[in-house]
Amino acid sequence: MYFCNPPRKTFLVFIVLLSGIFGFGQLSDLHYLPPLKQGRNNQAIQQQAVYLSTPESTAFTVNAYRGTSSTPIATFSISNTSSAVYNLPNGDNNITLVTNANTGIILTTGGLRFEAPSGNRFYANYRGISNSQAASLTSKGRIAMGTSFKWGGIPNLGSHSSKSTTLGIMATEDDTTIDLTGYDPNCEFRLGSNAGGITADTYQIVLDANESFVFEAYLAQTTANLDGWLGASITSDKNIVISNGGLNVGRQASSGNRDAAIDQPVPENQLGSEYVFVRGNGTSATEFPIIIGIQDNTDIFVNGSGTPIVTINNGEYFEVPSSFFSSTSAGANMLVTTSNDAYAYQCLAGGSAVYTHGLNFVAPVNCLLPDEMDNIPDITNVAGSTLTGGVTIIASTATPNANIIVTDGSGTVTLPTPINVAGSTDWKTFYLPSLTGDVSVRSSGPIAVGFFGLNGARGLAGYFSGFDTVPNVDLQITGGGCLPGASLAIASGETFDAYQWFENGNLIPGATSATYSASIAGDYYVRVTRGSCSYDSNILLVYYCDPDISLNKLVDLPIVSQGDIVTFTITVESLGINPVTNLAITDNLPTGLDFLSATISNGSFTYPNWNLGTMNSGDIATMTIAAKALMTNIYLTSQTHTNTVTNSQDQTDSNSTTDNPSVNVQVNFATPNSVITNRRISIRVNKN
Repeated sequence: MYFCNPPRKTFLVFIVLLSGIFGFGQLSDLHYLPPLKQGRNNQAIQQQAVYLSTPESTAFTVNAYRGTSSTPIATFSISNTSSAVYNLPNGDNNITLVTNANTGIILTTGGLRFEAPSGNRFYANYRGISNSQAASLTSKGRIAMGTSFKWGGIPNLGSHSSKSTTLGIMATEDDTTIDLTGYDPNCEFRLGSNAGGITADTYQIVLDANESFVFEAYLAQTTANLDGWLGASITSDKNIVISNGGLNVGRQASSGNRDAAIDQPVPENQLGSEYVFVRGNGTSATEFPIIIGIQDNTDIFVNGSGTPIVTINNGEYFEVPSSFFSSTSAGANMLVTTSNDAYAYQCLAGGSAVYTHGLNFVAPVNCLLPDEMDNIPDITNVAGSTLTGGVTIIASTATPNANIIVTDGSGTVTLPTPINVAGSTDWKTFYLPSLTGDVSVRSSGPIAVGFFGLNGARGLAGYFSGFDTVPNVDLQITGGGCLPGASLAIASGETFDAYQWFENGNLIPGATSATYSASIAGDYYVRVTRGSCSYDSNILLVYYCDPDISLNKLVDLPIVSQGDIVTFTITVESLGINPVTNLAITDNLPTGLDFLSATISNGSFTYPNWNLGTMNSGDIATMTIAAKALMTNIYLTSQTHTNTVTNSQDQTDSNSTTDNPSVNVQVNFATPNSVITNRRISIRVNKN
């Protein structure tokens, strides 16, 4: 079980430097990368590659597949110390980026999927670059699969012959029906060479497993394509994966300035209502969150305010003003909460120029965030070009700064002073520029890690932190596995911010270490704390090495009147690690307690013997005996009878556990309801 104070989802935030795009990562054994559409070949992305990395120390195989093919187009062996790069053909290769002719039609050769046959988990991060733009998108793995999404991105301002926004869809099962609805009816989407070939108010497609379909909203086609697609619903009857955004999208009206801004979201059922954003290096024009409603009457609150800044409905969006960031400097943060679950994207930039923006899909904050990101491979490398790289970290305020360890190609990195998140006591953020090589972040508490890079007008960012996962808090016994000498610990070796051990449901004072040396048999568990959440481990039963039969007797009425019925309950538990055989319980009632009846949970009973036979460790048996209480001495006003139960078995009972085999019953003399007495009657006779 777990107890969580913040909302249920994890949260992501990151920074982009100049023209970048963020994608936050998810460890998974399977990743989908649907194809997308850029406005004009090479205008947004030319060189491109997919980076594969894993925290696993033992190498394993990853296969890459194109479209519906069941034959790998590439095979890689990766481990924590050996990442892999899959270099793609440049520009519109009809694998990751499609041509005009392959837009608006069903594709069997578009899109990629990466799979580890062994089931090992890894990251898959797409990075692309051109002369003046760059982008990154990290697959969310299996968590990206779902049946209900919203089309996300940045409203496309200004004008240029390459400006457009895009939506790519891949099916994961045959005969999947997909509907695109809720967009402005004046929107027009590309169908081959016709930029306005799809004009229907709703659109339906049917895809088989690993087939794909790409929409493009070309800005010059109609003014509705500026943002009429934003918040549109993508629904299906079977699981699909989508990617979205703009590969040539602008933030300046009446200007041709543009950048690449794409990401892969998760389905609506994976969203939350509390989000933290970390600011990039841009101005108010390029630094703001975008909230998309999935339910009507969704209130949006900023930085802990109790008054909503706005209320939106299903499919509507709102740009939260940049002025709500904690400052105008890179690394500033903002808290946004919503009354209903909602999508959260972030527009941010690597520089002050309006054309250096990118798009991040942000996941909700939650203390179920993972405590490790290992690793971001070759952080400065984007398809062969070198960028200046860095990371952002969101961490729990309950985690000591010393417990957050960042390493890159040069070794351990010194953490800067964190910035606490206004309106929340749970989160703090870090901004670490100028990192190199493979970058990893480890913590004893929940974290979210983003990365960014910059080279002139080109920048990008990505997210490498997963969604909420309950920690592995399974207990194990060491030291022989029985008492004395047993020690309890978390089997996985995971570390946490705090520990508290319990025995038979009761808190053990002072037992606050990662391990506990038990001294008596019982049920043990540990409550661990990570950030502001606490989790209870499994219950572990600890037994004695030698046989031990625990006897406990209770009575319902310790004080009765003569003639009353009393009930005794006998509980028998085997607390030795090995079975006991031919176990018999004997309950000879003392004079003054007359046996009436017995009820047993198992075994057989012939007064006064209860034959249980074999009991294994942890087995519990019960018996109730009803008896009539009598006075055996008529000269007393009350009398006490002691009832004792005994046990016998083939093995010697170590009596490690203190038994409670006896109870007393006080019987009070019952005064008769009526009394008959003898009288002498005198009769006086008068003689006259």
